[in-house]
Amino acid sequence: MHNVRRFGEVGSGFWPMLSLGFSLLLSLSWLVSTLAAFFAARSKTVEALSQEMLAEARARRKRVVLGSVCLIVYIAAMPRIGFLLSTLLFIPAFVLALGERRKWILIISPLLVTALTILIFARFVAIPFPKGEGIFAEFSRLFY
Repeated sequence: MHNVRRFGEVGSGFWPMLSLGFSLLLSLSWLVSTLAAFFAARSKTVEALSQEMLAEARARRKRVVLGSVCLIVYIAAMPRIGFLLSTLLFIPAFVLALGERRKWILIISPLLVTALTILIFARFVAIPFPKGEGIFAEFSRLFY
């Protein structure tokens, strides 16, 4: 990504850098708006906060912690059981942690996201995914 290129030439690092820069800008704007809301709410007295707001804050914290645990387990499991199985297990667990309860979402979303990701990245772009170890590697080879 640090090679000298001619003007107008797009290298392999262009899209990752563009998406990273855009994500950084969105994250910074979200941080600023969250901090502004925090300081505005901080000026109000503690008595003004309702029990509903406190319960909502606890529920949000719980969703963040559960989502983080799902992500850590996903990252730890991927080298052992492979991308395919870990993603098929991660997506419904993460969606459940976020509060989704519709069964059709919990069934279709992991299948659709995993299939599209493998189709696009493993087949068309030829990016290798972790296949796992042992029998999981053999299972993964059936698909990519």
